[in-house]
Amino acid sequence: MDKLGLVLEGGGMRGLYTAGVLDFFLDHDIYADGVIGVSAGACHAASYISHQRGRAFRTGTQYLKDKRYMSLQSLIKTGDLFGADFVYNQIPNKLDLFDYDAFHQSGIKMYAVVSNLETGKAEYLPCINMHNDTINIRASASLPLLSKIVEINGKKYLDGGVCDSIPVKQFQNMGYKKNIIILTRAIDYRKGKNNMLPIIRKAYKKYPKFVKAMENRHILYNRTLDEIGVMEKEGSVFVIRPSKPVEIGRLEKDITKLKALYEEGYNDAKKHYEALMEFINK
Repeated sequence: MDKLGLVLEGGGMRGLYTAGVLDFFLDHDIYADGVIGVSAGACHAASYISHQRGRAFRTGTQYLKDKRYMSLQSLIKTGDLFGADFVYNQIPNKLDLFDYDAFHQSGIKMYAVVSNLETGKAEYLPCINMHNDTINIRASASLPLLSKIVEINGKKYLDGGVCDSIPVKQFQNMGYKKNIIILTRAIDYRKGKNNMLPIIRKAYKKYPKFVKAMENRHILYNRTLDEIGVMEKEGSVFVIRPSKPVEIGRLEKDITKLKALYEEGYNDAKKHYEALMEFINK
């Protein structure tokens, strides 16, 4: 039987949709052989692999009023809109404990997508020992202009979505021939050109290949969506996406909207359950 992959798009707080889908998966013992996540998708992948139902929702909503979590104050004070120490140390190690043992014993392989500033290419970093590899997830979720550059083994990284927002082709090349894709945008969505490009060009002028990737991001993203449409018809992927346009932004703080989006993800997965199981078992 082909290895089953799970591909998780990013989208900041829109990732609460993904959290809902993944909690449905946990409720019904649906596990992939490998998971590849981008930005928020990588963050939620970790709680899914550690079998911690509800944790992704809690950690994404419980600290919205805490300035250490996501605030202009954090951006000014630390260089990160999402406080790196708070999100990647205080929460998993003190406030809402991450189950490292369950993650390591799961047998599920995980990869976080990052964008290399110097090459302008995506890289796919394995998350094996989460005591050390949380930094890979942090790099994947570090938004341009809103985060410090993350350095790992001498390489400089930011948001994986810049260079590969939906890494299904990469996962296929890695041997995952059958993939479930969770998107955070509705079927009619197409990405437009980034209106922050003038600022991005100035902020990252030392990294022209990264700037080029930012300039072309919408083209690659929309092409990938078209390719996924073909894969759906061929039956090599199963896509779960919001059934209506997502109205919240990637930095949304309205708990009512976020809870509704989480529940939408859970209910969409529920609607697709029978077809999904048929896809997995074929």
